[in-house]
Amino acid sequence: MYIKPERLDTRDGLQERSRLWWNQNPMSYDWHGTSPAAEGTRDFFREIDARFFGSSPFYGGERPFAGLIPFRDLKGRRVLEVGCGLGAHTQLLAEAGCSVTAIDLTPRAVELTKKRLLCAGVHADVRLMDAEAMEFGDEEFDFVWSWGVIHHSASPERIVQQVYRVLKPFGEFRVMVYYRRALEASVSVLRGALSGRLFKGMSLDAVRSYYTDGYIARFYTRPSLAQLLRSGGLETVETRIVGQKSELLPLPGKGLSGRLKASLLRGIPDGAAKFVLSRAGMFVFARATKNRGASVH
Repeated sequence: MYIKPERLDTRDGLQERSRLWWNQNPMSYDWHGTSPAAEGTRDFFREIDARFFGSSPFYGGERPFAGLIPFRDLKGRRVLEVGCGLGAHTQLLAEAGCSVTAIDLTPRAVELTKKRLLCAGVHADVRLMDAEAMEFGDEEFDFVWSWGVIHHSASPERIVQQVYRVLKPFGEFRVMVYYRRALEASVSVLRGALSGRLFKGMSLDAVRSYYTDGYIARFYTRPSLAQLLRSGGLETVETRIVGQKSELLPLPGKGLSGRLKASLLRGIPDGAAKFVLSRAGMFVFARATKNRGASVH
C-alpha cells in the first residue's frame, strides 16, 4: 500500500512510487473484482474490453475508438503507444495493420499486454520503458498514442519532449489527460472540503489527485494542455472534452448503489450523455503535430 502524496511539486522518488502503484493496481476496469475470469486469460480480456469500450458514447465507430484513432490512415505505419496498460489499444492498433511498439512503466502491464496479444493472435513490440527517457532513436514513429497516462508521470513535460523527439516530421501525437473542470473533479474538491483536507494545507490540485486513480494525477484545462504540448515543440491542432457515462451519476459503484447507478445510466440516451460530457467530462483529448523539421530537443 502506497499512501498518496499531499504535494505534487516534488520529483523525489515520485516516478518510482508511481510505477509501484500501477504495478499493484493495473487499469483493468474491474474495480470491484467482479470479473469471473482469471487475470490474463482470453475471457478476462474480453470482459474488460466490453466494460471499457461500452463505457462511453465517444468510443464507438466501425471499431472501438475509431472516432479518436485514425486506424485507416495508420495501416502499415510505425505507431508508438505510450503507456499500454493492459493492451486494449495495443490490440486495436495491431489488428488495424499498424506496426506497433507499446511501452509501459510496469512489468505487470508489459506481461499482461503480451498475454493479450498472444490470445488475440496479433503482434506488437511491447517493452518495459519509462516514457520520460525513451530508448528510441530520433524520428522513428509516424504516430504516437497515449490514453490517460502522462498525467500520472512525475514530469509530463519530459514525456512530451520525448514524443517530439521520436516523432517523424509531420507526425501526429494524440493524447488524453484529466480535465480540471470536469464534474468528477469538482466532486473530488467537494470531498476534500468535507473531509477537511482543503483546510489542512492540501492544494486543489493535490485534492483532485488524492481522490483519483494512480499514485499521482495531474489535471489540465484545454489551454494548459495545449501549452504543455507547445512547450515540447508540438503544434496543437485540436483539443476537446470527452468522458464516460459513469461520471454523470457520482454514486458509489458497489452494492445496491452500484446496481441502481448502472440501471439509471442505461436509461440515459447516448446523445444526451455526449452533450453533457463534451462540456464536463473527465478527459481532455488533444491532437498535435510535429509540423517543423527542426532539430529535436
